[in-house]
Parts: sequence; C-alpha cells; structure tokens
Amino acid sequence: MAATIRRVMQIVPIARIRQMALASGWLLVSLISLLPILGIVVGLWPSEQITFADIKPFLAYQGLSVSVFMTLFSAIFSTLISLYIAFMVYSQYHLSRRLQSFEKFLAALLSLPHLAIALGLVFLFSDGSLFFADQGLPRKGLSTLIMAIVIKEVPFFLLIFSVIGRQLPIKYWLLQGKALGYQDYRCWWFLVFPPLLKQSRLALLAATAYTLSVVDVSLLVGPNIPELFAVSVYRWQSSFAAGDQSLAFWSNALLLILLAVSVFILYAHEKFAFAGCKALATQGSRFHIGKINPVFKAWLPMLGLLTAMMVVVFALWSFGFNWHTDSSSFTQLSIRLWQDEWLFFALPLQNSLLIASLAGLLGVALALLALELQRQKERYWPDYYWLLAIILPQLSMVLGWQIMHIWSQGGYHSGWIVLSHLPFTFAYAYLVLKGPFQNVEPGYELLAASFGYSSWQSWWQVRFRLLLPAIFTAFAIAFSVSIAQYIPTLMIGAGRVTTITTEAVAIGTGSQQDLIALYVLLQSILPFIAFFVAALLARRFRGSVGGNSMGGQDVRDY
Repeated sequence: MAATIRRVMQIVPIARIRQMALASGWLLVSLISLLPILGIVVGLWPSEQITFADIKPFLAYQGLSVSVFMTLFSAIFSTLISLYIAFMVYSQYHLSRRLQSFEKFLAALLSLPHLAIALGLVFLFSDGSLFFADQGLPRKGLSTLIMAIVIKEVPFFLLIFSVIGRQLPIKYWLLQGKALGYQDYRCWWFLVFPPLLKQSRLALLAATAYTLSVVDVSLLVGPNIPELFAVSVYRWQSSFAAGDQSLAFWSNALLLILLAVSVFILYAHEKFAFAGCKALATQGSRFHIGKINPVFKAWLPMLGLLTAMMVVVFALWSFGFNWHTDSSSFTQLSIRLWQDEWLFFALPLQNSLLIASLAGLLGVALALLALELQRQKERYWPDYYWLLAIILPQLSMVLGWQIMHIWSQGGYHSGWIVLSHLPFTFAYAYLVLKGPFQNVEPGYELLAASFGYSSWQSWWQVRFRLLLPAIFTAFAIAFSVSIAQYIPTLMIGAGRVTTITTEAVAIGTGSQQDLIALYVLLQSILPFIAFFVAALLARRFRGSVGGNSMGGQDVRDY
C-alpha cells in the first residue's frame, strides 16, 4: 500500500494533489450549503400540470386569509419581541461580572427544543395545569405559540449579541455617550442598539423563517380554527387526494412570498428603529422605555428556573405523579410507565442518538472545512451563503428533497435522514465556530512552523486544539438541532424511521399526559446530556495546545 502511494505521488505532483483536495472540499461544502436552494427550486416544480386557473380553489380555501395573517403576525411579532427582550437583558449583564456568569448557561437554555418549551408551558400554566385549575394559558392558541417561541428565541438572540458584542467597541461607545451627558440606558439604546440590530439581520431572518414554517409546535399548541398556514401546507404536501397537489404547489409559493414580505417588514423595522434612535438622540425627546431595562436583570435566572421546572414536571408526570388526583403524595411515584414503554421508545431513542451524533459530527467537520477553505483563500464569504438552511422556510426546501429522494429511488433508512439533517447542523455549527476560528492568533501557527511543524501539523496541533472548547459546544448545538428535527425526519423517512421527536409529536396530539411527558422528557434530556458532556470536555481541553506534546499548558503562557 505504501509503495502504491509513493508511485502515485511520483506520477502526480504534490501541488496537484493539494489542488484537487481543495477543489473537492469546495465542492462538498458548496453542495451542502446549496442543498436548501436546490430543494426550493425542485419543490416549486409542480408534480402535475398546473395552470393559473388552479389558483382559484386555493384562494377560495376557507380560512386561508386568517391563517396566513396569523402566521405572518406570529412570525414577525415573536421575533421582534424576542429581539427587544434579548437586548434589554444583554444591556444588563454585558458589563456586569455577576450577570456575565449566566452567559455560560445560554447554550444549555438553547438545548431545550421548541416542542418541549411549548408543552412545558401547557403543563405549568394552562387550564388544569400545575398552577392553574382554570383560566390559565390556552392549551392551543396563538398566545401560547408566541410565548413558547419568545422563550426559546431570547437565548438565541443573546448568544448572537454575545458574539457580535465581542467585535464591537461597546465599552468605548458607552463611555463616549456618558461623556456627552447621556444616561446609561440612553447610551445603550442610542449608540449600541443600532449597530447590534444591523449585525443581527440574519438572526432575525432565521427566527422569522422558523416560525413561518414550524409544524410540530403549531400542531400541538397552535390554534385549530383556522390552523396556522404551515400546518395546512404540510397537510397538502403529504396528501395524495385529488387537487391537494395543486394546493401544495400554490401554498409553497405563497410561503416563499410570506418570507419575502417578512424580509421587507424586518428591513422597514430596521430603518424605522435607526431613524427613531437618531431622532431621540439628537432632539432630546423623552425616552421612557429604556427605564425598564433593569427589570430584565432577573430574566436569565428566571428563564433557567422555568426550564428546570419544565423538566421536573415532565419527570414527575412520567413517574406517575398527577396533581389532578385527590392525593398528591410522592409515594405514588413509579417506574411502571417507563417499563411498559421501553419496548416502544427503545428504537426511536436509538435512532435519535445515531442520527443526531452522525449529523452533528459531520456538520461540525464540514463547518471547520468551510472555514479553513476560506482562510486559505484569505477571504470569507457572506454568512447568508452558509446559513441558507436556517434562513429559508424549512417546509419548502424539504419538499424538494423529498421529491429528489423519490426520483433517486432512495431507501428509507437513517442514512438519508442524516443527510436531510446535515444542512441544518452544518449551518448552526458554522454560526458557532466562525467567531472562535477567526479569532485564533496566527502567531501560534507561525511559532509552530518555526519549530519545523508542517502546515497540517500546525493546524492539528495548534489551531484545532485551541478550537476544541468551541468545537464541543458546536457539536452539542448541532446534536440538539438534529434531535429537534421533525419535518425532515418525517418527510424523508416517510414515517418508517421513527425518532423521539416524531413519536413525541404523534403522542402529543392525544390526551395521555403521562405518556406525552415521558417522550418530551426524553427529547429534552438528550440535548442536556450533550451540553453537559461538552461543558466537561471544554473545561478539560480549554487552552490546551498539543496536549502532552506541549505540556498541556494554557495558551496564555505563550
């Protein structure tokens, strides 16, 4: 084997091999990043002949206008509310060491899936829940959906602000504002908020695109009459009834139009916010909203407490504790439900772990490859090129993937599910790794080269080891993203590959509270375990360059 490799290297120059490897790498990462566009193009290709006359039944569909309006409203409103809450929280803990300590829990808060948060609100605050016998939060309604999305998206925006904030001279801006006589909260709103908002465009679009096409949460806690537009789109896409394929085509096109409308609204909001901040700063007008900023000091601790309460309530229900009964003694706790359901959730659990692990590892590896290829060219491409999977409607792209899967006569197994999850895990891994990757000091690799390390050895022994804490976090986030995937798993697997999430949604439509709690608990625990292990490994390898070969010293020692 070694002799064969030597002969090949003699025939083909090393430079040529390197060139071919780089080209192959670019082809691979470009293919994964462009899969969403390909899916949308194929999804817009009608499976049967469709004319403009077919649009009339679609437009005349009962409740369509209300459904579309509620979907657009929930997407824009929940995104903007999350943005403003996140900013007010960020303004309180950014310069406070005590409050900064909560930042390390952001990733863990992000690990709880949207579905678990939505059902957690139902278990805690709906009619007949732990805290409300009646007159609580609606079990299914637009308010419940929006609240669940806001709770989930605030940590996401805080994580984005945290990354952006490290690249902006916020402390200098605040000092400059105070020197001009502005109060602290005015400095934040007039000087810091506009650039943060501008840098958060893709995050805003990602949150909006998710809400526009979310199906699992809408099915379980969204309104029924009329149902949200994404639920109707999915029902038409998965139906083989006469006329439904036409409805699926037009609804898919309308979903993309809604995304375009959302982009316009977000752009208009940005311009309005910039103009408002400028006018208030220059004209000296009264600005009272900023005075409530300190109220949000307790947001992160309260959110952490709420998350813990949700998990505990799921656990209690799964072990037989029911506050609806006359007795509330903990003596009734039992593992009987777990024993009875083991045969049913063992395979979905196995599938979830396998798919999420592979999709997470591949997503992180491809994100590192994309970043390294850009570093080699000394030019980083715009983020939207790599984040298409999370800024485009999921329903539209997955429909195209499903059509391509059928055309290719692919089987229904976990490998195809991993491939359908890969664009999402890649996008989130890239989002997490980009900042740490660019912030690695090139001097360390130059130092390694001066000691005779090759470029590959320098990358592996220095850059990779410096990135290990970020890599562990990226894998945990990618793992969590894969665990929570519902539409790709269901549509590509055709229901034959079951995961904890698909089972949780199927069971969640029923009325067995204890069974729902068990599956949602499993869905929640898996990401928590991933983040816990990632945190332990990150602490173990933080600052370690070269391990034993370099003494395991902290980077700051060099």
